[in-house]
Amino acid sequence: MDGFEKHGLKHSSISQINKWIEAPDCWVSHYLFNNRGAGSSAMWRGIFVEEAVADVLTGRLNEDESIAKAISNFDNKVMFDDDGSADKERTNISPMVTLAVGELKQYGKPDFPGNGQHRVSMTAKGDGWSLEFMGFIDFKFPDHNLVVDLKTTIRMPSVMSKGHQRQRAFYQKSSGNATVKFLYVTPKKVDMKEDGNPDELMAEIKIHLSRQEKFLRLGDKELLRDIVPVNPDSFYWRGDEDTRKKLFGI
Repeated sequence: MDGFEKHGLKHSSISQINKWIEAPDCWVSHYLFNNRGAGSSAMWRGIFVEEAVADVLTGRLNEDESIAKAISNFDNKVMFDDDGSADKERTNISPMVTLAVGELKQYGKPDFPGNGQHRVSMTAKGDGWSLEFMGFIDFKFPDHNLVVDLKTTIRMPSVMSKGHQRQRAFYQKSSGNATVKFLYVTPKKVDMKEDGNPDELMAEIKIHLSRQEKFLRLGDKELLRDIVPVNPDSFYWRGDEDTRKKLFGI
């Protein structure tokens, strides 16, 4: 039995491997102890902006209707605003939707399956183990052979983060000959990016999966909890400090 089977892990994804690399303590909490974590106002802003853009591009709603729906959904999810971030993120929804739609409408109507996203997957194989690696594509524009993943952010990055580069590499490798780009949207501007070498990044992902599998083979989840390093300052713990203290004592 390999490490993934030992802990009942049947697949992996970019979000899983990025969390493993950037915050292994949060990964143990999430995937071994089933603590899903608290959703931040920025996370919900991103989710509802993406839904609004999809509503407009597919013709389900006009832009004003999609923004109103997004704000209503945001308010229903983010009911408490202890640090003032919710009000700021709420005001970012409208300009982000407008800018994203303005950039993407040139590509026409995206192709959506029945559930709203395209599922893509590959099989990763290592020394005595294999695992499905899967994800979901935001927008697929068949007329342009283009895949676009939408990223909302407050500050425009000059270069895609390594985590986003890994994600784009996987989407590129699992999308045949389609071009894969990430559209970054702030409240003030947009930019298409396609940084990173997909071959090199996919090779790195396999190395990280191999190391993860060896870690998982060391013992049960309680042992792994007790030996994994803990970083209380990781942004992954934001809003979920009580879970961290309960699980790790730190």
